[in-house]
Amino acid sequence: MSIKFEKKELADKLVVSIHGEIDAYHSGEVKKFLKDVISETKLSKIVLDMSEVNYIDSAGLGSLVALYKDARMSEKELILASLKQTVMRIFEMTRLDRVFKIVQTVEEA
Repeated sequence: MSIKFEKKELADKLVVSIHGEIDAYHSGEVKKFLKDVISETKLSKIVLDMSEVNYIDSAGLGSLVALYKDARMSEKELILASLKQTVMRIFEMTRLDRVFKIVQTVEEA
């Protein structure tokens, strides 16, 4: 399965929708795309709409943690939105739900 991204600006935030699985096979692509987004945008809030992400593995989590650090270094906030229950459970098991700001909907961010 391939991975796709969509970007759109909503008021004070940049929303990036991710469609596909964030796994070892795709995590490099996710990291490169989002690293570019973080460095290019002038907006301080970047919201990842993960409503179409069905699966994430340790490589995907590692990429998101690295991107979280990049965002903080750039004085930007990386927010995760609309996680499916299975994906949210992985964040809870790894305790990354305490690191990332996770919201129910993109509008909440």
